[in-house]
Amino acid sequence: METMKILGVTRRNDITFHRSGRIDLTAHVSKVLHLHAGDVINIAATGGPIVEHYLYVARRGSETTGRHCGVCRPAKRRGNYLRVFCKRLTDYALSTRSGASSVALRVGQAEEVSGLGTALPIIGLF
Repeated sequence: METMKILGVTRRNDITFHRSGRIDLTAHVSKVLHLHAGDVINIAATGGPIVEHYLYVARRGSETTGRHCGVCRPAKRRGNYLRVFCKRLTDYALSTRSGASSVALRVGQAEEVSGLGTALPIIGLF
């Protein structure tokens, strides 16, 4: 008798990039990076033969003045789900997926990266 798995992969995605510029962050990402409304996120790429991408906090809301791309806003009244609008970040994330309207990705364990502080490696960005 052959067995069949109902759920192939049970791990949920942590970040979703939409072609419109919308980025959805789960509560897990918010908690690990200590994100709050008004914080600014960014993506950093390492050089070398194997490129790694990291999601990190570029600026905290308390030190942010003026207009910035990548500002976190609450997606719901309650909960830690955050939403970001930044067309440049979504275009970068979707640049290798021609025709895709969105891409959902996972993050790894938090790491301390020099120059960035606490960052989350993005799995499967490129």
